[in-house]
Amino acid sequence: MEQKENCIKTVNDLALDACNYWPTELSEEAAETSTLMPLLETQDIFLSILKVADKTPYIWKDIVRSNSKLSANLFLKHLMVLSDIGGERLQRFSKDFDKLFPSSELHFEFCGESFIHKFHTSSGKVNWTNKKLRVEKSVLLENREDFTESMLDVCMLLLWGSEAKNSSILPDEILEKCVIGSLIGKPEELDKYVKERYLYVSRQTGGSEANDLGYACERFAKKKLLSYLPENYSANGHTLENVTQNSNNLTKFDLVITNSKTKKSIGIEISFQVTTNSVIERKAQNALNRQELAHKYGHKVAYLIDGSGNFQRKNAIQTILNYSDCTVNFSDIGLQRLAKYIEENI
Repeated sequence: MEQKENCIKTVNDLALDACNYWPTELSEEAAETSTLMPLLETQDIFLSILKVADKTPYIWKDIVRSNSKLSANLFLKHLMVLSDIGGERLQRFSKDFDKLFPSSELHFEFCGESFIHKFHTSSGKVNWTNKKLRVEKSVLLENREDFTESMLDVCMLLLWGSEAKNSSILPDEILEKCVIGSLIGKPEELDKYVKERYLYVSRQTGGSEANDLGYACERFAKKKLLSYLPENYSANGHTLENVTQNSNNLTKFDLVITNSKTKKSIGIEISFQVTTNSVIERKAQNALNRQELAHKYGHKVAYLIDGSGNFQRKNAIQTILNYSDCTVNFSDIGLQRLAKYIEENI
């Protein structure tokens, strides 16, 4: 029988023992201090390039080539940090490339005109690893003057992803985070966005790879939850067991935990936002449909929500609470509560 006594039902209850700001253990999971300094040192150069790159969607590439103070791979690393999409996420996108970009093209708009970027897939495979993109710590400071095909493809995605026309099949992350291109031609907005992002990064995480905040949260939650659960529970993949329907990505979750004995799963959506943004609103919009689809196949849906930015969006969080089987925050108590719910119901 389903246990509900551990499930939070109001925003105030969820915020009661929440972390609000990244706890030490989660910060350590994300931090890589050694790559942040060169990015902060070249922040103004990066900004100056984008501020004059308003003629065509590709003109930034020529400016970087002619600039001796900012290498091609540092430029790419800036985009990865500012969009909060790191190497782990890019690897996932490359694995799902054929589904996300069936025509191997990115159709987007710039200054009211339509453009098409043709991805370089002549080898039949897309490989967007840190090593392939030349953004590993060991090579980040190399004086690379030009972009490889893979580097160029990823730059275009990170710049123009939010302007993509095939938005219905792209992950929320691309639509919500790949916004830098949309700020080109708006120097004041661009300046504000870049400086606020780096201020946030340096204060909250202490490292560039920690910019992949979402993935760090997933890793942290996965490790914690599995440590509380018996061995018949596992977290592999991002889809619910035996669910093949793929309606608007409603079957894809940040984390899925499955019981090998019952073949039941729980899809977990995760959001830890110190600064407010619209990602939590999108999760709220999908909450009812996600839950209905999961329940249809005998599965459950849970949410891990924390961060002072999220708690400013009370209506969105309340909607999630209404259509969630279990919602908790990132505190130890919250994670233990979720693990208990999983063990009793999955």
